[in-house]
Amino acid sequence: MITFVRRALPSDADSLQLLESEAREQFSRFRGGDRLAAELSLVQMGLVERIESDSFLVFVAGFDAVPFGYLCVNLATDNGVPLIETVYVTADARQLGLGDGLVSAAIESCGRIGAVAIDAFALPGDRETKNLFERSGLTARLLVASKRLDDKISPKLETSTDQSR
Repeated sequence: MITFVRRALPSDADSLQLLESEAREQFSRFRGGDRLAAELSLVQMGLVERIESDSFLVFVAGFDAVPFGYLCVNLATDNGVPLIETVYVTADARQLGLGDGLVSAAIESCGRIGAVAIDAFALPGDRETKNLFERSGLTARLLVASKRLDDKISPKLETSTDQSR
């Protein structure tokens, strides 16, 4: 069995589409996963365009020429720091080093293009992804907390214009 990690090619699109669908299903297991899946286009949106774009790095990893995982880095972030938007390895291929290889390839590639840092995130409760990033030397620097407000009616503030009080 030969392991590989490499930049994705347009010919990988069908395999990556299947992996990306699996990844989206996994998101729902974690707090914030549904919102993340809705907010990030991930690889599914414009897959071939992302593979060919100068604004993204897409890597695949697998065995014997069959992809079992992928990673997508957004190079065009607002703060100029490349962001690992998603990393996913199918459940049957975990613990075999594919995730480590993908993150390593992203770090090396971003360093070669002059990036001074790389960011990534893991959903609350996604210990596997958190541990993967920590093994690769990424450390937590920010916790973002959020609460949806659009499905609740806010109580109106009562104000008084009576100056006689």
